[in-house]
Amino acid sequence: MILEIERRWNREPGWLYSLPRPTQIALIADYRMSIETPKRAQERQHKAKRARLDRIKHKATRSGAVTDGG
Repeated sequence: MILEIERRWNREPGWLYSLPRPTQIALIADYRMSIETPKRAQERQHKAKRARLDRIKHKATRSGAVTDGG
C-alpha cells in the first residue's frame, strides 16, 4: 500500500516515511477512501453503527436501565 501511495504522488520509495506522522496518516486515509467500494463503505458504516448500539446497550444494562437484556 505504501508503494502505491508513493507511485500515486510520483515520489521515490521511502518518501512517505520522511513526512510528518499526521501527513502520513492523512495520505493513507485518503488512499483507503479512494479505493473503497460503495458496498464496502456501507458494510463499514453498518458495523460501526452496530458497535455503537452494542456499547449503548451494554452501558444501559450495566447502569440498571435495562434489566431484561432487551
